[in-house]
Amino acid sequence: MNSRVTAFVLLSAVVAALPASRIGAQEQLPTFRSMANGVSVDVTVRDSKRKSVVGLKPADFEVYDNGVRQDVAEISYGKLPIDVTVALDVSFSVTGVMLERLRSGVVTLMRDLAREDRLRLMLFNSRVSRVVDFTTDENKVEAAIKAVAAGGGTALFDSISVALVNSAPRERRQLVVVFTDGNDSTSTTQPATLTNVALRTRAAVTMVLPGTGSAVVTGSGTASTSMKVSLMPQPYDGFFQSLAKATGGSVVRTDASSNLNTVFRQILEEFRSAYVLLYDAKGVERGYHELEVKVKRDGVTVSSRRGYWN
Repeated sequence: MNSRVTAFVLLSAVVAALPASRIGAQEQLPTFRSMANGVSVDVTVRDSKRKSVVGLKPADFEVYDNGVRQDVAEISYGKLPIDVTVALDVSFSVTGVMLERLRSGVVTLMRDLAREDRLRLMLFNSRVSRVVDFTTDENKVEAAIKAVAAGGGTALFDSISVALVNSAPRERRQLVVVFTDGNDSTSTTQPATLTNVALRTRAAVTMVLPGTGSAVVTGSGTASTSMKVSLMPQPYDGFFQSLAKATGGSVVRTDASSNLNTVFRQILEEFRSAYVLLYDAKGVERGYHELEVKVKRDGVTVSSRRGYWN
Protein backbone atom coordinates (compact mmCIF):
# COMPACT_ATOMS: atom_id res chain seq x y z
CA MET A 1 0.00 0.00 0.00
CA ASN A 2 1.06 3.62 -0.27
CA SER A 3 3.21 4.75 2.68
CA ARG A 4 2.14 8.03 4.22
CA VAL A 5 3.93 10.33 6.68
CA THR A 6 2.59 8.53 9.74
CA ALA A 7 3.90 5.22 8.46
CA PHE A 8 7.29 6.72 7.73
CA VAL A 9 7.56 8.15 11.24
CA LEU A 10 6.82 4.82 12.89
CA LEU A 11 9.15 2.84 10.66
CA SER A 12 11.92 5.39 11.10
CA ALA A 13 11.58 5.11 14.87
CA VAL A 14 12.03 1.35 14.69
CA VAL A 15 15.13 1.69 12.54
CA ALA A 16 16.61 4.38 14.79
CA ALA A 17 16.44 1.97 17.72
CA LEU A 18 18.47 -0.60 15.80
CA PRO A 19 21.93 0.79 14.99
CA ALA A 20 23.12 -2.40 13.28
CA SER A 21 20.61 -2.01 10.44
CA ARG A 22 21.14 -0.26 7.14
CA ILE A 23 18.24 0.49 4.84
CA GLY A 24 18.94 0.41 1.10
CA ALA A 25 17.09 1.84 -1.89
CA GLN A 26 15.47 -0.28 -4.57
CA GLU A 27 15.07 -0.07 -8.30
CA GLN A 28 11.72 0.97 -9.71
CA LEU A 29 10.19 -0.85 -12.64
CA PRO A 30 7.03 1.02 -13.72
CA THR A 31 4.13 -1.33 -14.32
CA PHE A 32 0.99 -0.02 -12.64
CA ARG A 33 -0.33 3.41 -13.47
CA SER A 34 -0.47 6.04 -10.74
CA MET A 35 -3.65 6.58 -8.74
CA ALA A 36 -4.49 9.21 -6.14
CA ASN A 37 -5.39 6.57 -3.51
CA GLY A 38 -3.93 3.55 -5.24
CA VAL A 39 -3.92 0.31 -3.24
CA SER A 40 -2.37 -2.94 -4.38
CA VAL A 41 -3.12 -6.24 -2.69
CA ASP A 42 -1.76 -9.74 -3.32
CA VAL A 43 -4.43 -12.42 -3.56
CA THR A 44 -3.95 -16.18 -3.79
CA VAL A 45 -6.82 -18.26 -5.16
CA ARG A 46 -6.72 -22.06 -4.86
CA ASP A 47 -9.15 -24.84 -5.68
CA SER A 48 -10.13 -27.74 -3.42
CA LYS A 49 -6.85 -29.52 -4.26
CA ARG A 50 -4.83 -26.40 -3.35
CA LYS A 51 -3.88 -25.80 -6.97
CA SER A 52 -3.65 -22.20 -8.16
CA VAL A 53 -6.69 -20.94 -10.06
CA VAL A 54 -5.47 -19.06 -13.13
CA GLY A 55 -7.15 -16.97 -15.80
CA LEU A 56 -9.22 -14.76 -13.47
CA LYS A 57 -10.16 -11.24 -14.60
CA PRO A 58 -10.79 -8.05 -12.60
CA ALA A 59 -14.53 -8.67 -12.77
CA ASP A 60 -14.07 -12.03 -11.02
CA PHE A 61 -12.93 -10.31 -7.80
CA GLU A 62 -14.88 -8.44 -5.15
CA VAL A 63 -12.77 -6.19 -2.93
CA TYR A 64 -14.19 -4.58 0.20
CA ASP A 65 -12.16 -1.83 1.87
CA ASN A 66 -13.60 -1.10 5.33
CA GLY A 67 -16.79 -2.71 4.06
CA VAL A 68 -17.02 -0.48 0.98
CA ARG A 69 -17.03 -2.27 -2.39
CA GLN A 70 -14.13 -1.16 -4.61
CA ASP A 71 -13.64 -1.45 -8.36
CA VAL A 72 -10.54 -3.43 -9.39
CA ALA A 73 -8.81 -1.30 -12.01
CA GLU A 74 -5.91 -3.57 -12.95
CA ILE A 75 -4.75 -7.10 -12.33
CA SER A 76 -1.43 -8.88 -12.71
CA TYR A 77 -0.51 -12.54 -12.36
CA GLY A 78 3.08 -13.77 -12.19
CA LYS A 79 4.48 -10.70 -13.95
CA LEU A 80 5.73 -8.32 -11.26
CA PRO A 81 9.33 -8.81 -10.08
CA ILE A 82 9.80 -10.09 -6.55
CA ASP A 83 12.13 -8.88 -3.81
CA VAL A 84 12.77 -11.68 -1.32
CA THR A 85 14.31 -10.91 2.06
CA VAL A 86 15.63 -13.99 3.85
CA ALA A 87 16.32 -13.43 7.56
CA LEU A 88 18.20 -16.30 9.19
CA ASP A 89 18.52 -16.95 12.92
CA VAL A 90 22.22 -17.63 13.61
CA SER A 91 22.05 -17.66 17.41
CA PHE A 92 23.43 -20.53 19.50
CA SER A 93 20.29 -22.54 18.72
CA VAL A 94 21.09 -22.77 14.99
CA THR A 95 24.48 -24.37 14.37
CA GLY A 96 26.39 -27.07 12.47
CA VAL A 97 24.31 -29.19 10.12
CA MET A 98 21.39 -26.74 10.31
CA LEU A 99 23.57 -23.91 8.99
CA GLU A 100 24.65 -26.05 6.06
CA ARG A 101 21.04 -26.93 5.28
CA LEU A 102 20.16 -23.23 5.43
CA ARG A 103 22.99 -22.40 3.03
CA SER A 104 21.77 -25.01 0.57
CA GLY A 105 18.15 -23.88 0.92
CA VAL A 106 18.89 -20.20 0.32
CA VAL A 107 21.13 -20.94 -2.68
CA THR A 108 18.38 -23.09 -4.17
CA LEU A 109 15.92 -20.26 -3.57
CA MET A 110 18.19 -17.87 -5.46
CA ARG A 111 18.38 -20.25 -8.41
CA ASP A 112 14.59 -20.35 -8.54
CA LEU A 113 14.30 -16.57 -8.84
CA ALA A 114 13.29 -15.07 -12.17
CA ARG A 115 15.63 -12.73 -14.06
CA GLU A 116 14.25 -9.53 -12.51
CA ASP A 117 13.80 -10.94 -9.00
CA ARG A 118 16.27 -10.12 -6.22
CA LEU A 119 17.26 -11.56 -2.85
CA ARG A 120 18.48 -9.82 0.30
CA LEU A 121 20.19 -11.79 3.07
CA MET A 122 19.95 -10.78 6.73
CA LEU A 123 21.56 -12.68 9.59
CA PHE A 124 20.62 -12.11 13.20
CA ASN A 125 21.41 -13.23 16.70
CA SER A 126 21.52 -10.58 19.42
CA ARG A 127 22.36 -8.11 16.61
CA VAL A 128 20.81 -7.55 13.21
CA SER A 129 23.13 -7.57 10.19
CA ARG A 130 22.22 -6.97 6.58
CA VAL A 131 24.95 -9.10 5.06
CA VAL A 132 23.96 -8.87 1.39
CA ASP A 133 21.59 -6.22 0.05
CA PHE A 134 19.18 -6.96 -2.81
CA THR A 135 21.16 -8.85 -5.42
CA THR A 136 21.04 -11.47 -8.14
CA ASP A 137 24.58 -12.66 -7.33
CA GLU A 138 24.33 -16.19 -5.98
CA ASN A 139 28.03 -16.31 -5.08
CA LYS A 140 27.74 -13.32 -2.72
CA VAL A 141 24.89 -14.93 -0.82
CA GLU A 142 26.54 -18.34 -0.58
CA ALA A 143 29.84 -16.84 0.61
CA ALA A 144 28.04 -14.81 3.29
CA ILE A 145 26.32 -17.87 4.74
CA LYS A 146 29.53 -19.93 4.66
CA ALA A 147 31.26 -17.23 6.70
CA VAL A 148 28.65 -17.33 9.50
CA ALA A 149 29.77 -18.18 13.02
CA ALA A 150 26.65 -18.96 15.04
CA GLY A 151 26.29 -17.65 18.58
CA GLY A 152 24.63 -15.11 20.86
CA GLY A 153 21.02 -14.41 21.75
CA THR A 154 18.04 -13.83 19.46
CA ALA A 155 16.70 -10.42 18.45
CA LEU A 156 13.87 -11.90 16.42
CA PHE A 157 11.29 -9.08 16.55
CA ASP A 158 13.95 -6.43 15.88
CA SER A 159 15.11 -8.42 12.86
CA ILE A 160 11.66 -8.76 11.34
CA SER A 161 11.09 -5.04 11.81
CA VAL A 162 14.32 -4.19 9.99
CA ALA A 163 13.45 -6.64 7.20
CA LEU A 164 10.10 -4.89 6.71
CA VAL A 165 11.45 -1.35 6.65
CA ASN A 166 12.52 -0.49 3.12
CA SER A 167 11.32 1.75 0.31
CA ALA A 168 9.18 -0.75 -1.56
CA PRO A 169 7.75 0.52 -4.85
CA ARG A 170 4.40 -0.88 -5.95
CA GLU A 171 6.09 -2.32 -9.02
CA ARG A 172 7.99 -4.91 -6.96
CA ARG A 173 6.33 -7.48 -4.72
CA GLN A 174 7.79 -8.02 -1.26
CA LEU A 175 8.28 -11.37 0.50
CA VAL A 176 10.02 -11.70 3.88
CA VAL A 177 11.04 -15.25 4.88
CA VAL A 178 12.21 -15.66 8.48
CA PHE A 179 13.92 -18.87 9.63
CA THR A 180 14.05 -19.10 13.42
CA ASP A 181 13.44 -21.39 16.37
CA GLY A 182 10.71 -18.95 17.43
CA ASN A 183 12.34 -17.57 20.56
CA ASP A 184 13.25 -13.94 21.26
CA SER A 185 15.67 -12.97 24.00
CA THR A 186 17.09 -9.51 23.21
CA SER A 187 14.66 -7.45 21.07
CA THR A 188 13.56 -3.95 21.98
CA THR A 189 10.65 -4.20 19.54
CA GLN A 190 7.40 -5.44 21.10
CA PRO A 191 4.95 -7.73 19.23
CA ALA A 192 2.30 -4.97 19.02
CA THR A 193 4.83 -2.56 17.51
CA LEU A 194 5.96 -5.19 15.02
CA THR A 195 2.36 -5.77 13.93
CA ASN A 196 1.90 -2.04 13.34
CA VAL A 197 5.09 -1.95 11.29
CA ALA A 198 3.95 -4.92 9.19
CA LEU A 199 0.58 -3.35 8.45
CA ARG A 200 2.32 -0.23 7.16
CA THR A 201 4.21 -2.20 4.53
CA ARG A 202 3.17 -4.32 1.56
CA ALA A 203 5.37 -7.29 2.46
CA ALA A 204 4.07 -10.77 3.15
CA VAL A 205 5.77 -12.38 6.16
CA THR A 206 6.36 -16.13 6.17
CA MET A 207 7.82 -17.79 9.25
CA VAL A 208 9.78 -21.07 8.95
CA LEU A 209 9.90 -22.73 12.36
CA PRO A 210 11.92 -25.94 12.87
CA GLY A 211 10.83 -28.52 15.38
CA THR A 212 10.07 -32.22 15.73
CA GLY A 213 7.40 -34.14 13.89
CA SER A 214 6.10 -33.70 10.36
CA ALA A 215 5.41 -30.47 8.50
CA VAL A 216 2.31 -28.33 8.56
CA VAL A 217 1.58 -25.19 6.52
CA THR A 218 -1.10 -22.74 7.65
CA GLY A 219 -1.86 -20.01 5.12
CA SER A 220 -3.70 -16.73 5.37
CA GLY A 221 -7.00 -18.24 4.21
CA THR A 222 -9.26 -20.80 5.87
CA ALA A 223 -7.51 -23.85 4.43
CA SER A 224 -4.33 -25.46 5.72
CA THR A 225 -2.19 -28.42 4.73
CA SER A 226 -1.59 -30.76 7.66
CA MET A 227 0.66 -33.81 7.63
CA LYS A 228 0.38 -35.41 11.08
CA VAL A 229 2.40 -32.82 12.90
CA SER A 230 3.26 -33.01 16.58
CA LEU A 231 5.32 -30.04 17.74
CA MET A 232 6.00 -28.55 21.13
CA PRO A 233 4.16 -25.21 21.43
CA GLN A 234 6.33 -22.10 21.63
CA PRO A 235 5.46 -18.85 23.49
CA TYR A 236 4.94 -16.80 20.31
CA ASP A 237 3.20 -19.37 18.11
CA GLY A 238 -0.09 -17.48 18.25
CA PHE A 239 1.60 -14.20 17.41
CA PHE A 240 3.37 -15.71 14.39
CA GLN A 241 0.05 -17.02 13.09
CA SER A 242 -1.54 -13.61 13.55
CA LEU A 243 1.35 -11.78 11.84
CA ALA A 244 1.31 -14.15 8.87
CA LYS A 245 -2.45 -13.85 8.40
CA ALA A 246 -2.35 -10.07 8.71
CA THR A 247 0.23 -9.78 5.93
CA GLY A 248 -0.94 -12.56 3.62
CA GLY A 249 2.02 -14.79 4.50
CA SER A 250 2.14 -18.20 6.15
CA VAL A 251 3.66 -20.25 8.95
CA VAL A 252 5.68 -23.27 7.82
CA ARG A 253 6.69 -25.86 10.36
CA THR A 254 9.44 -28.34 9.59
CA ASP A 255 11.02 -31.30 11.32
CA ALA A 256 14.70 -32.05 11.78
CA SER A 257 14.87 -34.01 8.51
CA SER A 258 12.89 -31.62 6.29
CA ASN A 259 14.53 -30.65 3.03
CA LEU A 260 14.89 -26.88 3.32
CA ASN A 261 15.55 -26.66 -0.43
CA THR A 262 12.01 -27.91 -0.99
CA VAL A 263 10.57 -25.76 1.81
CA PHE A 264 12.02 -22.51 0.43
CA ARG A 265 11.07 -23.46 -3.13
CA GLN A 266 7.45 -24.09 -2.15
CA ILE A 267 7.27 -20.78 -0.28
CA LEU A 268 8.45 -18.92 -3.39
CA GLU A 269 6.13 -20.82 -5.71
CA GLU A 270 3.13 -20.09 -3.49
CA PHE A 271 4.01 -16.41 -3.35
CA ARG A 272 4.60 -16.18 -7.09
CA SER A 273 1.23 -17.76 -7.88
CA ALA A 274 -0.75 -14.78 -6.55
CA TYR A 275 -2.79 -12.13 -8.30
CA VAL A 276 -1.91 -8.51 -7.66
CA LEU A 277 -5.02 -6.32 -7.67
CA LEU A 278 -4.90 -2.54 -8.00
CA TYR A 279 -7.78 -0.29 -7.05
CA ASP A 280 -8.33 3.35 -6.24
CA ALA A 281 -9.72 3.44 -2.70
CA LYS A 282 -12.99 5.39 -2.66
CA GLY A 283 -15.52 6.13 0.05
CA VAL A 284 -13.17 5.31 2.93
CA GLU A 285 -11.42 7.48 5.49
CA ARG A 286 -7.70 7.47 6.16
CA GLY A 287 -6.45 5.23 8.97
CA TYR A 288 -6.54 1.47 9.36
CA HIS A 289 -8.42 -0.34 6.58
CA GLU A 290 -9.83 -3.84 6.91
CA LEU A 291 -9.68 -5.78 3.65
CA GLU A 292 -11.89 -8.56 2.40
CA VAL A 293 -11.40 -10.16 -1.01
CA LYS A 294 -13.87 -12.57 -2.59
CA VAL A 295 -13.90 -14.45 -5.88
CA LYS A 296 -17.05 -15.16 -7.88
CA ARG A 297 -16.35 -18.87 -8.15
CA ASP A 298 -17.48 -21.83 -6.05
CA GLY A 299 -15.11 -24.17 -4.25
CA VAL A 300 -12.09 -21.89 -4.02
CA THR A 301 -10.06 -20.57 -1.09
CA VAL A 302 -9.04 -16.93 -1.22
CA SER A 303 -6.04 -15.68 0.77
CA SER A 304 -4.86 -12.08 1.13
CA ARG A 305 -3.58 -9.69 3.76
CA ARG A 306 -6.21 -8.65 6.28
CA GLY A 307 -5.70 -4.89 6.19
CA TYR A 308 -3.39 -1.91 5.81
CA TRP A 309 -2.74 1.59 7.11
CA ASN A 310 -3.29 4.64 4.94
